[in-house]
Amino acid sequence: MLSISIGPLSLPVPMLLLFVAVVLGLGVARFVSRGQQQSASDVLLIILVVALLFGRLVFILRFADSYQTMWQMLDIRDRGIDISTTIMAAMVLLFTQVKRLPELKTALVSGAACTLICYAAGSAWLYSQQQQQVLADIQLETLSGDQAVLADMAQGKPVVLNIWASWCPPCRREMPLLLNTQQQAADISVIMLNLQESRTTVAKYLRNHQLNFQQVLLDKQGDVARYYGALGLPATLFFRADGSLSSVHFGELSQATLQQGIDTTLN
Repeated sequence: MLSISIGPLSLPVPMLLLFVAVVLGLGVARFVSRGQQQSASDVLLIILVVALLFGRLVFILRFADSYQTMWQMLDIRDRGIDISTTIMAAMVLLFTQVKRLPELKTALVSGAACTLICYAAGSAWLYSQQQQQVLADIQLETLSGDQAVLADMAQGKPVVLNIWASWCPPCRREMPLLLNTQQQAADISVIMLNLQESRTTVAKYLRNHQLNFQQVLLDKQGDVARYYGALGLPATLFFRADGSLSSVHFGELSQATLQQGIDTTLN
């Protein structure tokens, strides 16, 4: 299960895990610091925001070649964050705040520990789930009307599997990036998996927008999306050459997050 549907919304599990961990940590900090003049939860929230900014900055520096404009660097919709830097920055900031506010030491440490433990446990569970996911042996239809097995399309290469639909604006915006990857990276298999649209609709859209993808499959029943629990669009799954799932990105890709996902397939 990579995402959870709540009504019309589809929430990525990693984001949901982080949200739950933060809420629990803030709750613990507020409870422990009750009676104090200053709330420890407010201090922890500031630490989290600043740490995330540090994580974003390092991510931008790592993938600086993938950004063409300052706006692209500031556009956080791609959710590009360096997790290791974020955690290190949070620990340093926590240490400085404990020194500055000794009366809140217990509350700050308790809240931070709760957040870290909950997030680590949830991430470990999610990682174990992902390790069990492989490129599925599901038979699908091609644009030419033939039948093809998803796993056979990999051709022994790392795979970028993009789940999209022509009515989805973020899907349309990220397509040039995926097409460029297909053209520039011969050692990567880019598979465009359309979700529940007719062959005529898909072919017309790709033709009108001059998107010459080599591997296009039609998931008319949503079998692949359900198999991976990727219930929102767009979703991009990255697989290693051995077929194992290496990472998942929900939402619109940027060049940087696309490159980050590809890097995970090569490690």
